[in-house]
Amino acid sequence: MGPPDEYCQSGRDITRSLYSIVIGLMGNQSRAVALPNLALTTKHAFFCTQLSEYQYDSYLLDPSLEEMVTILIAPIRKVVHDVTIGDFKGQPMNEHGHLVFYMLYFISKTRGYKTVVKFLPHEVADVEPTFEFLRMLNLRKTPWETRYVLLIWLSLMCMIPFDLKSIDSQASKASDRIPLVDQMIETAKTYLDRAGKDRDAASLFLARLLTRKDTCDLYLPEFVDWAKSALSSSPIIFLAIGLLGTLCWIFKIGQREVLLPIAESLEDFLVFIESRELFMSNSTMKKLIVKLSQRVGLCLLKPRVAAWRYQRGNRSLASNLGMDLALEAGKLDKISTAIAEDTEDDENFDVPEAIEDVIERLMNGLRDRDTIVRWSAAKGMGRISNRLPKDMADDVVGSIFELFSEDVFELPNGEPDVSSVSEHTWHGACLAVAELSRRGLLLPHRLAELIPWIILALRFDIKRGAHSVGSNVRDSACYVCWSFARAYTPDVLDAHVRKLSNTLIAVSVFDRDINIRRASSAAFQENVGRMGIFPHGIEIVTVADYFSVGNISNSFLTVAPFIAGFPEYRRYLSEHLLEFVIPHWDIAVREVAAESMARIAVLDLDYACSDIIPSLIRMASSLDSAIRHGALITLGKTCKAVKAHLSQPLDQCFSAEALESIANVVPSVPEFALSGFGSEHIRQALCVHITSLSEAAWPINASAIESWKNIVYTTLERVEEPLQKLASDTFRAFVVQYGLSDSEFEYCLNKASPPPNTFVDRLGQRGFALALGEIDYREAKNVGWVSRVVEALAVTADHTSAVFADAEARRNSVNAVTNIIRVLDRKYQQVISPELSKKILEIYFKGLEDYSIDHRGDVGSWSREASMLGLEVMVPLVARLDAEAESSSSSAVRYLSDEDHTLALSKLLQQSVEKIDRIRACAAMVMTTILYTTSAGPSSTPAEQEVEQQELSSEYVLRAAHREQVMQVLPKNDDMNWLQASEVYPRVVQLLNLPEYRSDLLVGFIVSAGGLTESLVRHSSACLTEFVSNLPITRNDMETDNDGDSAPYLTLVEFGNEIMKVVERYEGQDRVIVPLLEVLDMLFESGCMLMMEGEYDFAPMVRFVRRQTIKCKDTRKLSASIRTFCGLCALGGKIKNAILLELLRLLVHPFPKIRRTTADSMYLMLNVDEPTPETEKVGEILVNSDWNQSVAMLTPLRDQIYPLLHLEKPKPVPTTAALRAK
Repeated sequence: MGPPDEYCQSGRDITRSLYSIVIGLMGNQSRAVALPNLALTTKHAFFCTQLSEYQYDSYLLDPSLEEMVTILIAPIRKVVHDVTIGDFKGQPMNEHGHLVFYMLYFISKTRGYKTVVKFLPHEVADVEPTFEFLRMLNLRKTPWETRYVLLIWLSLMCMIPFDLKSIDSQASKASDRIPLVDQMIETAKTYLDRAGKDRDAASLFLARLLTRKDTCDLYLPEFVDWAKSALSSSPIIFLAIGLLGTLCWIFKIGQREVLLPIAESLEDFLVFIESRELFMSNSTMKKLIVKLSQRVGLCLLKPRVAAWRYQRGNRSLASNLGMDLALEAGKLDKISTAIAEDTEDDENFDVPEAIEDVIERLMNGLRDRDTIVRWSAAKGMGRISNRLPKDMADDVVGSIFELFSEDVFELPNGEPDVSSVSEHTWHGACLAVAELSRRGLLLPHRLAELIPWIILALRFDIKRGAHSVGSNVRDSACYVCWSFARAYTPDVLDAHVRKLSNTLIAVSVFDRDINIRRASSAAFQENVGRMGIFPHGIEIVTVADYFSVGNISNSFLTVAPFIAGFPEYRRYLSEHLLEFVIPHWDIAVREVAAESMARIAVLDLDYACSDIIPSLIRMASSLDSAIRHGALITLGKTCKAVKAHLSQPLDQCFSAEALESIANVVPSVPEFALSGFGSEHIRQALCVHITSLSEAAWPINASAIESWKNIVYTTLERVEEPLQKLASDTFRAFVVQYGLSDSEFEYCLNKASPPPNTFVDRLGQRGFALALGEIDYREAKNVGWVSRVVEALAVTADHTSAVFADAEARRNSVNAVTNIIRVLDRKYQQVISPELSKKILEIYFKGLEDYSIDHRGDVGSWSREASMLGLEVMVPLVARLDAEAESSSSSAVRYLSDEDHTLALSKLLQQSVEKIDRIRACAAMVMTTILYTTSAGPSSTPAEQEVEQQELSSEYVLRAAHREQVMQVLPKNDDMNWLQASEVYPRVVQLLNLPEYRSDLLVGFIVSAGGLTESLVRHSSACLTEFVSNLPITRNDMETDNDGDSAPYLTLVEFGNEIMKVVERYEGQDRVIVPLLEVLDMLFESGCMLMMEGEYDFAPMVRFVRRQTIKCKDTRKLSASIRTFCGLCALGGKIKNAILLELLRLLVHPFPKIRRTTADSMYLMLNVDEPTPETEKVGEILVNSDWNQSVAMLTPLRDQIYPLLHLEKPKPVPTTAALRAK
């Protein structure tokens, strides 16, 4: 929350807003409340929005709370009096009256009714009118918020110190009964079976009413008897909740003398409720049973403070700070003595037998599966124990301790096995222990027995199926430790400090759940602040605070190593990692724990070599896959970290047996762990292990190396893509350290690009393609392989190649080529020849043309994206190297020509306007990188590069045509969102004027404008139509600049020619042709194409559209062709007659949908011109005919249209069989 002054001002603003609403409600009053209007409803919504901001810090409303309540309660009181005893008596309240009640409820919801009720009026004159107003409300039509506020208000007025008989206008002195009370009770009973908050308010109202001195003797027993009979006769769950809630309130606020006779009879009532399955299946009912039972028990026991309880000195903060408060302390001692004297001695204190039933019910509540029941039972245990004798309370504590040992078995090593225990029981037991401790009822001699169980509870994490249980147990155990700090003196806990501090620290930094880490950190901080006996407490709490342990990576990798820097915690943290965290069921926790162990191990190298690493070696052979996985990762990373920090050779720190054991970890992994269920995790751990040891240059024997190769090679053939990527990284580390033989290289090459007429392993092709890109070809031994690798990857990456590769293999091949370039860096031209560089560029260009589709969608987009990212690496690097070579020698051979630069930019521009958002964003990023790459080396700082760019524009290494115009469209620091079509297309469409980029860019626009995505089609087609409509028809219509030089510009005729070039290039590829037909229909409909009539030959376009209808079964393509035909008909002449013949042919197409589309389109087309009798007759035939009929029935109807349109019916072409018969 913000500064207090700001929220005080905000509170005043809310008050003013509330005042304006009430003024609007009460203004223009012709009835009890003004008529509704929209402005007031809007203000009401704004008020609730403002108030909801205080939900979590509602105390900030206190300075303005009284004024808010007063503003609202004033009109409510006026309305209540007006409609009950005033001028509007009997009239119902309208909507805005309920609006005021709702706002008052919203305030009470935000701040709490106990605070708000303090500011409500409680005058005697309001009692009868308010109750009468409540009785007038219609239960079905009245909002529950109105009833809730009235009941809460009545519950306050029930506390007035006057006899209700003196208030009741209908009361009679001759009768003990009070009619007003009778009516109140009967009315409140009707709300007890409601499901809303008004039921809770009615319970409080009844409790306040029935516990008054003038009503309790007569009405309270009657109500209890009615409650018993009501639940016996009609077991309704909502009524049961309301009745038990009322009884709980009665036993909370009633006098013990009045409640004792009732309390003794309620045990049978509770037993009856517990016998009904309907009631015991509801968590709220169980909580109320536990709550009522504990309050009955408190009523049966005399109010007393246990004299035997443990008290930690003076509770005064001033006394704890050492201030001289002897007088006050003396007073407190006298008060404590008086309490002890007033209570009976433990030996003479009689406990009712019913208390045993209460305690048993509370014990069962501690085992319940619902948290609210356990929490209520735990608090009840604390309250009941505070009134028991010492011996009996000690028995209760012992019973709670026994909950920890339920279903706990002893392992062969003597450790307890908690895998079979109930997490609900342990959670309830921890809550009860915390409550007892907080109240001083857990005596110090019990701590030695309790602490071991609490240590187990702090580490309680049991896997059940696909998830784990125990987070609530660990949280409650932290609460226990927190309560220890507030209950005991340092000397009491001194014997247990080591265990508690170590465990709390370990849980604070290594627990999986953020709330547990924070809870443990808070408990540790409380103990540090109140006891001061935890080692290095102040230094630790300044680092391990609420926020630092909130992020799991920061907690494991930063806070834990810092704490491990203190010797008191170092080894325990390592042991905790080994025992609980590295074998954790969550793979993410195991991975971050491995890194944490590596950072902690280097703090004590001797301990790491003698204990940690040998323990990890033993764990790596475990049959549990989680333990094996965590141990393998941790062992690799720890060995790497330890070796980096050792100042001595390994053989002096490790024995020969230990080094051999580490080398044999991978070969000892059984085969079933590498191929069975969960094998992907084991393989991932093995890859990390091998990578770490390879990077550490760990001494490995020849047999282990062969085992490592086998793991890497078989993992590269796995189906999981992340696993293949990890294996390729392992392959790189392994090859760098241990090398790759010629035979192994041939094996990898054949796997990535199998020879013709051989079996193709698709999965192996994907993985080994990645692996080939990880080899460092800068080394002299590997230089000769690079040309063969690029050739092989070119075949695999080519989507048109006869050697078919799936989408993943093609993408991985492109990524491998990119990785080769990235590794070569400035040695590119020393290793790659110009011819091979051309081959690489061809790989990227072919990848940009990959539009393969399978059941997953446009999988070719993976290759296109990889190709663009490859161009981002290659073009700037090679262009910079070319520029450096030219500057040193004029005869240097350029690897990338100007045409290559232009073509690369053209291909990227096409991708920047296509339909996939991700591809557009990637293309924009790559173009920006390429356009603004300068001749400055990569080591130059951004500031230096910016200065150079400002001084010399020629420093840009890209030599593409019209680079300046493209840079104007793509500014370097532009914040345009390329994922939004509405921002992209209006800017890029202007580049169609540039002839070098026009063809590819137009294809991108066509695919987007003719697509299926509504938002994409709307923006792209609108931009394209607007652009085309503004084009000059011919060159003669173009305007020139003042100096006579014409800028690159497109004419409408040239646009038509470009359309036909797209047809020649892509005919037969429906990916482009179908959208092209849609775009042509759009352009003809808008009239853009018709403007060049007489200047352009449309005959080739007509023939193209006709070819698309021949033997075509794609309804979308046929429909687009029909609409394009109708657009071409506007040209008239012979073209129109030829098109009409085609349309009439389609009128009898085998597909009914096409026949209907043709008829509709022809009808609309013929009605464009002024109608003639013949066209009207044709229109009647088109409209009135059922085109779903068979072709045989429709052919005569179609034939009637030929003469009407002055067309000659085509003669049927004789078939081959007919010619032979002749």
